[in-house]
Amino acid sequence: MRYASSLLLAAFATTIAAQVPVYHWPLDESTGLTAHAWGGSDGLLAGGTTWDPFGGHHQGAARFDGVNDRIVLGPCDITTGTGGFTISLWTKPDFVTGMERTLIAKAVGPQATDHIWSIAFVNGTALRFRVQAGGSTTELTTSPSSLFGGNWYHIVGVYDGAEMRLYVNAGLLGSMAKSGVIGLHPQAPAALGALSTGSQPYSGWIDDVRLYDRALDLNEITELLFATMTTDLGTTEGGQTDDLDALRDARTMLTARDLTGRLLWTGPGGADAYARMSALAHGPLLVEARGVNRARTIRIATWP
Repeated sequence: MRYASSLLLAAFATTIAAQVPVYHWPLDESTGLTAHAWGGSDGLLAGGTTWDPFGGHHQGAARFDGVNDRIVLGPCDITTGTGGFTISLWTKPDFVTGMERTLIAKAVGPQATDHIWSIAFVNGTALRFRVQAGGSTTELTTSPSSLFGGNWYHIVGVYDGAEMRLYVNAGLLGSMAKSGVIGLHPQAPAALGALSTGSQPYSGWIDDVRLYDRALDLNEITELLFATMTTDLGTTEGGQTDDLDALRDARTMLTARDLTGRLLWTGPGGADAYARMSALAHGPLLVEARGVNRARTIRIATWP
């Protein structure tokens, strides 16, 4: 029964091989002004940025107030790889507005041409990915989409030397031709939550930020999505919690979304939870099972 149910759920846990970022900020601190990095380039909290040790998508997160909060990361130049790069982060906005709200940026100034690379919310529910390479800055701006305040999203920007791509929850939102070498820009500081000066500030949470020295493909982005989006609900009687237990546990609250983050259903867990969700939509769903200060997100399949 457990084997058959697991096949129906099509739930899986993945491991990431060879996905080692050049820079990685887990943002799981609870005190202090330093955002410790795996790989060097610790960040410095500025403008009143605070820690939310239990409010992240994966453990803790950094909290930005939308006024001048930011975490200054240093130049973060990529000196390895073949010229491509990938930015991966989790974010939960308080709200989305028509103003540009910076999630991450490496820039020497406020103008678009000053950005070496950046990702920001713009025009309410759209996203913008900038890359400066080959002597020019290119902007990839998505159409307004189903991005809402109060929800977690996994956002990935990829540049492979020939194309820019922007993903949300492993779904491609836009792509654009782009070529050229990014090069080194030690005079351009990188920052989270705003430009390094505090302009174009963002209001919300940012979690688990990673920079890679190559372009991740879709399979790797999907693996990264599911590997970093889960925390453990703990154990139930009889052993380790698995995906089935997370759905069946009546103590949890379940929230089902499609891969763009659109809310489809919310309700308590229980023995019939999968049956209640199976009629929602055709295609995979992301289901968050949330307990007290703990959460687990599962991918399940649905049929027409």
